[in-house]
Amino acid sequence: MPQVRARQRHQVAATALVVSAGLLLAACTQASARSDKTGASSAAPVSPAASVAAASSAQALASSASAAALAAGVSGATGASPGVGSASPPVLSGIDPLTGLPPTSPAAEKRPALAVKVDNVQGAWPQAGLNQADIVYDLPVEGGLTRLLAIFHSADVPVIGPIRSARPVDADILHLLGHSYFAFSGGTSSDLSPINDHSNATPMWWDVTPSLFVIRHDHAVPHQVFGTTAMLYAGGEARSPSTTPPPPMFSYQVAVPTNAVPASTVTAQYSAATAAWTWNGTQYLRNQSGHADLLIDGSQVTATNVVVMSVSVRNTSAHDSHGTVVPLPVVIGSGQVWVFRNGVVIHGTWSRPNENSPLKLQTTAGQVIPLMPGRTWVEVLPNSSLPRIN
Repeated sequence: MPQVRARQRHQVAATALVVSAGLLLAACTQASARSDKTGASSAAPVSPAASVAAASSAQALASSASAAALAAGVSGATGASPGVGSASPPVLSGIDPLTGLPPTSPAAEKRPALAVKVDNVQGAWPQAGLNQADIVYDLPVEGGLTRLLAIFHSADVPVIGPIRSARPVDADILHLLGHSYFAFSGGTSSDLSPINDHSNATPMWWDVTPSLFVIRHDHAVPHQVFGTTAMLYAGGEARSPSTTPPPPMFSYQVAVPTNAVPASTVTAQYSAATAAWTWNGTQYLRNQSGHADLLIDGSQVTATNVVVMSVSVRNTSAHDSHGTVVPLPVVIGSGQVWVFRNGVVIHGTWSRPNENSPLKLQTTAGQVIPLMPGRTWVEVLPNSSLPRIN
């Protein structure tokens, strides 16, 4: 009985730490959309220094909470020993499946994932809400640029965007989330057919239901569409109610794998865009095409983990409004992977034999590569380019 009571005290302490972290993270996004009578919104100014300080404090609290939870016996998405894991990590009570951290609220434990398609080109910057996403995929699109698929589950955010149109690859990633909600601003029939066919997601698009979205006049057309997790979750629940959380996408472990090597920076070079990440001793800071990637609230985009997936890219029969062929990054199959966490890198392979298979990250020896509990960015990099690592 004393051991049980001690474990319960650890679990309560871990939850309290995460709640505090959530409050600090919320402080980083005070620039929310204030809707006027026409649905327009404006951003509230926030000190960049205060935002970064709050984000750093929140990250430290989240890491402490994770360690406390693991010490109490509530491990991450996999309870494996260092360097060892199962092919499909189980969902364990008390751990958020997309971060490996204790959940931030009872509501977050009993809801599906919410995925949002976010623009990532000049004119779309500054973006909003990315530091509250559990997982973000950076995906190549037409013209050598990229577009983001931001996945929310553990935390809410008052403003996300700019929200743009879907792409065929989204369906293959959404399928990993079980039943999810997916918000986007539109797309051609070629873009939307895969979503309807095999994403398992409930779609919500601005063109059809603009009442679920907000318009910001500080971003020019076509970058003016934004959203909130509250409105989008409400829209998804009205269309397809669900209390089933997503399955884990990755395995998590606080201990750094023994086969890791130091790496302070990584650069993913796309044809017309560059994503660079630098380890600052606590988390990874993102630069976009040579500049600090800053959000609407003035904070820099950060991540606990950065995963670089090397993929092949096929042309589709679809074209954008300029007549450019829409590419399809192939995220079903296998390829090289580099996992960056805690200032180190582990090189291995990613594999997913078919759309119904989980995504596995493994070393060349076949051991599961665990991520640090926290938020993750996935750079889906065409295999014509290798990441530059220092």
